[in-house]
Amino acid sequence: MREYVEGLFTKIKDQADEEEYTVFNIYTKAGAMDVDELEITDVKVEFSNAESVKKFLDRTTREALEGEVKGLKLIAMVLEKSGQYFFSSEIPLEESFKEGIKERIEQLKEE
Repeated sequence: MREYVEGLFTKIKDQADEEEYTVFNIYTKAGAMDVDELEITDVKVEFSNAESVKKFLDRTTREALEGEVKGLKLIAMVLEKSGQYFFSSEIPLEESFKEGIKERIEQLKEE
């Protein structure tokens, strides 16, 4: 699982500067690709700080393993940077699905 999490993280790490950004972990029930059924967690990561990155990877790995027990799968990580969203996923995500994820993230930020 750690390798999978690190693989997702590597794809968004390249988009981040040496600053703090929020990374959203996107979980879904196995086989379900319904935006309303997603579970989203947000974590602040200081990309210039190795300890912050390690804590993020540790936490996300733990969350993903706990999620599997509940039938949830980590399908994507999303980095928000200056109002833009950068997706990292091992599975192809349709643009309409990505738009739905962005809307859900915006709702979370308002709460």
